[in-house]
Amino acid sequence: MTYRSLLLGSAALLTFPTPALAQSAAQPAGQRPVAGNAGAPSTQPSDDSGDEEEIVVRGARPRGSVVGDIPPENTLDARDVRATGATSISELLDALAPQIGSARGRGAGAPVLLLDGQRISGFRELRDIPTEAIQRVEIPPEEVALKYGYRADQKVVNIVLRQRFRSTTTQAGVGTATDGGYTTGNADVTRFLVQRAGRTTLNLHAAANSMLTEAERNIILDPKQITGTPEQELAARSLAGSNHDIRGSATFNRTVFGNVSGTLNAELENSHGRSLIGLNPSLLEPLARTTDANSAHLGGVLNGTTKANWRWTVTSNADLDVNVTHSDRDDPTFSLDRSRSTTTSGDVKATANGKLFGLPAGDATTTLTLGGSTVHLDSSARRRGITTDNSLSRTMGEAAINVDLPISRRNRDFSALGNLTLNANAEVDQLSDFGTLTTIGAGANFSPLDRLNLITSWTREEGPPTINQLGDPIVETPEARIFDFTTGQTVLVNAITGGNPNLQSDLRHVWKLGANWQPFEKTDLRFRADFVHQVTDRPISSVSVTPTMEAAFPGRFVRSGGQLVSVDLTPINFDSATRDQLRVGFDFSKPLKSKRPSQAVIDQLRQQFGFGGRGPQPGGQGAAPSGPPPEGSRGGGGGFGGFGGGRGGGGGGFFGGGQNRGRIQLSLTDTITFKDKVRLTPGGPEIDYLHGDAAGSSGGTPRHKVEMQAGWSNNGLGARLGANWRSGTTVTTLTGDDLRFSPYGTFDLRLFANPGDIPEVAVKHPWLRGTQIRLSVDNLFNSHPQVRDANGVLPLNYQPGLLDPIGRTIMISFRKLFLPSPATFRRLFQQERQQGTRMR
Repeated sequence: MTYRSLLLGSAALLTFPTPALAQSAAQPAGQRPVAGNAGAPSTQPSDDSGDEEEIVVRGARPRGSVVGDIPPENTLDARDVRATGATSISELLDALAPQIGSARGRGAGAPVLLLDGQRISGFRELRDIPTEAIQRVEIPPEEVALKYGYRADQKVVNIVLRQRFRSTTTQAGVGTATDGGYTTGNADVTRFLVQRAGRTTLNLHAAANSMLTEAERNIILDPKQITGTPEQELAARSLAGSNHDIRGSATFNRTVFGNVSGTLNAELENSHGRSLIGLNPSLLEPLARTTDANSAHLGGVLNGTTKANWRWTVTSNADLDVNVTHSDRDDPTFSLDRSRSTTTSGDVKATANGKLFGLPAGDATTTLTLGGSTVHLDSSARRRGITTDNSLSRTMGEAAINVDLPISRRNRDFSALGNLTLNANAEVDQLSDFGTLTTIGAGANFSPLDRLNLITSWTREEGPPTINQLGDPIVETPEARIFDFTTGQTVLVNAITGGNPNLQSDLRHVWKLGANWQPFEKTDLRFRADFVHQVTDRPISSVSVTPTMEAAFPGRFVRSGGQLVSVDLTPINFDSATRDQLRVGFDFSKPLKSKRPSQAVIDQLRQQFGFGGRGPQPGGQGAAPSGPPPEGSRGGGGGFGGFGGGRGGGGGGFFGGGQNRGRIQLSLTDTITFKDKVRLTPGGPEIDYLHGDAAGSSGGTPRHKVEMQAGWSNNGLGARLGANWRSGTTVTTLTGDDLRFSPYGTFDLRLFANPGDIPEVAVKHPWLRGTQIRLSVDNLFNSHPQVRDANGVLPLNYQPGLLDPIGRTIMISFRKLFLPSPATFRRLFQQERQQGTRMR
């Protein structure tokens, strides 16, 4: 790999992902090429200038695939990724939210991320990579995580990068709330390079937002709770605090020790926030709280393959986090409350995956994992002049094994059964503070028919509380506004948050049955469904201010004359919890035929890049640029685009490619909850979050939660619409004044234009190549949660301005990828062509 070919490849990929500028062989209607489809190497140009169509031997796995035989639930090629309008992997994951959520985890955890089918040290390695560098994205189910040493409680996202790419990107955006009072902005500079020898990512990020107070949302106050004037009270409490954040990161990947891939990632981040927590009753001045957070991260990965074809990975991380909070006191006789926590952590994990022995249906494989970690938390809190210090440490060693046994294959013995693989896994964790914890599981992957896949799994897992749940410093917030379900009133209380050193480990039993079905071979329509049944002993959660909760834990509530004055919101172990959920949805994608530019525009583009003469005429084969193409464009056909595709690239680019560059996409997921109950104490009361009990400020657990992403893109223009909707709930109170939470939904709209992808614009304004202009509108209809009591009255604590204070926001952003100049482009192309001629 030479510098010239790398630079040319990036230019061909980025400078012009437009409709074909030359006639190419048409694809069958409805056919969507995806890297990795079995078949002979294609000699036709690809239908996208940036898509590297690799030579794939029939039956062979595409480059960068995950290990094992479980197929992805969905695969996105480069055109699908580009159609989302996302400019970084972080934004791409947001766009894929309906597809990558899971009901198996302990919460809304992020998916397991893989790069080219291999483990990474963490999300920081990938976060800032531009989406133009992505060749495809695979979304396998949770069970694939076991093959990489993770637990099967998170979806997996495997990102496969192009083999050659180079870009420097700048991005800036500014936004504001349409209701006023709130502004936000961000800026990024990213340098990214990937080639066969490795990759480099350098990023500098800055973001800030202003403070939003209750005065700017006209919050209604209880006259009995006003100390000064209403204006003073409203101005002394923020709904959203101000924040400034700056971050710098670097990632380097190189080949070391001969054939081992080594990656080093480093990051530094600083953030400062300020909020207002109420009015000082003595001085009639706002009480302020400031928070400073500083973090440092260092991560590393080694990936290799043994002579026996075992794939192995060693990952390591070291982190330092320092958080300091200062809070004004409402009592002038005391100085500021102060809390400080310093967390240092480190971990090392080694995994190996390979063949155990052969079976008639295939090879039995295993994944072995060994690891260790340490975390130390030092915290200090000063409240009302009294200082308390706390120090907690935890060291942990882990060992895990996962075994996959193929039982039958459609093209081998027992073919009538279809494809069937059994799985068993076990993990042992030794913790310095909780002793030995174990996890065991089993499952089956069954595909009775083509394009239909069924998965079932069972897991028994013991999990400790996090070190932060145990040892975070205690923070007291005076005059926190809380709705008291016992009296049916909104009250101001001292809210206590922080850690609880008396927490115990929990025990979860999880059973899942999942299905994924593509009914039509040539239509990219996939249906998916996952039913999950969870039973948890000693679950860890925070208390809510309900009569049932107060009866079970009376020591956490303090009342004076029946009025709630203080509540302890630190986490606690309940007795047990049961939840049944079904996630159903579908994903649909359809290519659109892009408008072919006029022949005059094609000729102008050829002239700009030094390829004189008229291009092929519509309806004819035309002629390739004079002289033979470089050897590197093997399998290309499509002239200069062969540089973009690289080896087996299929061309595309300026002088090759089809016209199906546009996309229509639709993804929808409905999470249906059938049961969500918690027993607070042994033999004690039970909370039913579906039928009358509060799970938080949004009421109980909604029966339905719907996520939707829809997109259209074509000819350099695109639109993306995201939606989130939840059904209504009802919360009962002792006074009989039930609260009714109406169904609530929000829509987010993103409009984007890539002027450089429009041939007529790119010809007249070459500087626009690689640019994107985007308009984002979050909460498009400025909707707010609606809550009413039995008499139709709005409780003060559930005012729309309190539940969703920011409302609709509009942001405009501009992004630029800096590319080689046409002069440099022409010179390097000629050098590559001459080099290719000499090689022949």
